[in-house]
Amino acid sequence: MSVYTSVSFAELASYLEHYNVGALSHYEGISAGVENTNYFVDTDQGRYVLTLVESVSAEKLPFILGLVDHLAVNNLPCAQPIHLNSGELFGELNDKPAVLMNCLSGAPLTKPNNQQALVIGEALAKFHQLSSRLPVEEYSHIPQWCNELGAKLFEKLSKADQDFLSDALMATGEIDWTTLPAGPVHADLFPDNAMFDGNQLSGLIDFYHACSTPYLYDLCVTLNAWCFDEQLNQFDQDKAQQLLASYEDVRPLDPIEHALLPIMMQTAALRFWLSRLRDYHFPTAGEDVTQKAPEGKQRLLKGLIAGNFHIN
Repeated sequence: MSVYTSVSFAELASYLEHYNVGALSHYEGISAGVENTNYFVDTDQGRYVLTLVESVSAEKLPFILGLVDHLAVNNLPCAQPIHLNSGELFGELNDKPAVLMNCLSGAPLTKPNNQQALVIGEALAKFHQLSSRLPVEEYSHIPQWCNELGAKLFEKLSKADQDFLSDALMATGEIDWTTLPAGPVHADLFPDNAMFDGNQLSGLIDFYHACSTPYLYDLCVTLNAWCFDEQLNQFDQDKAQQLLASYEDVRPLDPIEHALLPIMMQTAALRFWLSRLRDYHFPTAGEDVTQKAPEGKQRLLKGLIAGNFHIN
């Protein structure tokens, strides 16, 4: 569980008066999430999810929540924000941006099966088709982000890891990102950010890494997250092939995207290795904070570079 900002019953009850959702009866911290504070909120009208946004500034929320609104209006399942009585998509609670959403059915996944991977491949492709209608705002150049964070972490690493990081950063820097189709993406579509009821997708959640960047990067984040078992150090090639085929049934990759798929999978693994290293070496204080071990993403990156993990 990650709870960085505590909220009392009275504070939450007062905040909910800004919505048409009824009176607060119960609330509890959610045992998921890494970067934001999340609560289940029960009122006399139903169950909701409250997020106190810790990971991005309030200035970025109109882009993020506008993207979610656009997807939901166009029938892509996702956790749509509830408007305040004033019409705004987010408010403020205990000095943090606060977003209230309907609670989706089902549960987040830990070990997705092949059918669920097929479903997420199709959903991600539809996401990219819909987001291509939006302006390319809040652009993120992932190699630059990796270089900046890598420089901050460099002295914390062993000599072997320093050399490995330098080589990985150099390889990632060779991608010409200007040649790739780009637009608003999720950028963090791990299995625990997709709610499933059996094999049916209830909705995508946690869009707080959303940015504009190549669609191929978003696809590779998803392939890595859904097809690599960090505990077993195994890459499920069959699942990856099925997820990719399902994606391409809706949005076929162009030749440049196909050619850059292997190096982009490495880039996606590198990005999350670095963010986990950051959380380990520079932890954020909180009441109850979840951290993910960086070693799993490093093993994935090493396997991708060595050619042990790949998609035919």
